[in-house]
Amino acid sequence: MDLPLWLQKNSPLAPSPSKLKQSNFIQKTLKGIIDFVRESVYSEEIALRSGFLQSIDPRVKLVAIFSLLITVNLLRHLPLLWSVYLVILVVAWLSKVPALFLIQRVWFVVPLFTGIMVLPSLFNWVRPGDPLWNLWTFSAPLHVGPLHFPRELMITYQGFWGALLLISRVGISVTLAVLLTVTTRWNHLLRALRTFFVPKIFIVTLEMTYRYIFVLITLLEDMFLARKARDAGHSSGAEQRRFVGSSIAHLFGKSLQMSEEVYTSMIARGYTGEIYTLQRFQLRWTDVFSIAVSLMLSLSFYAADKVLGG
Repeated sequence: MDLPLWLQKNSPLAPSPSKLKQSNFIQKTLKGIIDFVRESVYSEEIALRSGFLQSIDPRVKLVAIFSLLITVNLLRHLPLLWSVYLVILVVAWLSKVPALFLIQRVWFVVPLFTGIMVLPSLFNWVRPGDPLWNLWTFSAPLHVGPLHFPRELMITYQGFWGALLLISRVGISVTLAVLLTVTTRWNHLLRALRTFFVPKIFIVTLEMTYRYIFVLITLLEDMFLARKARDAGHSSGAEQRRFVGSSIAHLFGKSLQMSEEVYTSMIARGYTGEIYTLQRFQLRWTDVFSIAVSLMLSLSFYAADKVLGG
């Protein structure tokens, strides 16, 4: 059986390799969707492993990690901060969470976005201090309206270490949050939050967002896969961008309609906003020991920071 003309290699209807390379919005979108689903499944698989944190009561994990978060954001000395990070990596290893997974998920993103925010504080024009690196010397002081700037533009010692301290705090805090979410099943985490009197509306919003984002992602994947099957590589980049825009609008309308239908059906079945799980939370001696150790570590690091002063 002869192939259709548009599938034949030398057909004038077949797209050229250069055009395929330029018009790949659909391919990239599909790859992004697949990567998102794969990462979500992998995170859930980590939560089901038989590790240290997985065996701890979710309520205890919340208290322990919250205490460490407070301590991390109170510490003012980098060696102590990175000592906390070393403890986190040890706990991650005991919980069978790959260190590379944590590093890639946190340190490839945090320095970029946090660094952009703290960049101005490096310079003496924003944060005066002792010179660390002189970048430029102007012929005369600069005046911009009521603002007066010195002749030298330099990176200060205080600005550099302050920026490094802030990036370290943010990175370690995000690592703690990631470690909590990947070692705790989502419904258990929500129920633990409810135990500490987090408002129902907040819990319900998180629960519905997490549950139905996968439904909408599946719908989006079907839309793009159907488009790719009918495209045959002939649509231009502009046409593909228009398709992406219309898909966003369609998905928004679909999600709005679905939210109304889901809410109505849940109310009809007696949903009150409470989180129920088949597994009952029950404190054990290991949980009490774990929370005692975490609180002791938090107090010890804070006391050491006070002793070092500065």
